[in-house]
Amino acid sequence: MKNILLQTTEEVVVPEVLANTEATSISIWFWIALVQFLVILFLLLKLKKKQHNLKFGEVSKSSLNNAKKGEVDMANLMNSISGSKDLYKTLSRSCHPDRFINTDKHNSAEALFQEISKYKRDFNKLTELKQRAINELNINLK
Repeated sequence: MKNILLQTTEEVVVPEVLANTEATSISIWFWIALVQFLVILFLLLKLKKKQHNLKFGEVSKSSLNNAKKGEVDMANLMNSISGSKDLYKTLSRSCHPDRFINTDKHNSAEALFQEISKYKRDFNKLTELKQRAINELNINLK
């Protein structure tokens, strides 16, 4: 009889200890998951705020649709892709300010060279600058 009584007491005590351990471990995991959720929520809110502050966040759908409807000058685009590199090299060599040291054309050559460098990918602007170089600097370009 004593053995039965001892067994029942031991059986009753062990499940309570296990139940307390499981409850504690569940509680710990719950708090860990809650902290992770809060960190993720904080990072998502920070990301949302950062996206809102970008310039592209201010672009409306109507302005995008207007940009899509706009006409693109394909001739200038193709010339800019293919011809602007060669024209830029020619103009930058011939209009470089070092070629006009100790002359009255040095200041205009500097200004012209800066514009050439600024518009090195725009074929139409480079052709205008070519005419300006011919007129102002008296350069013979082909």
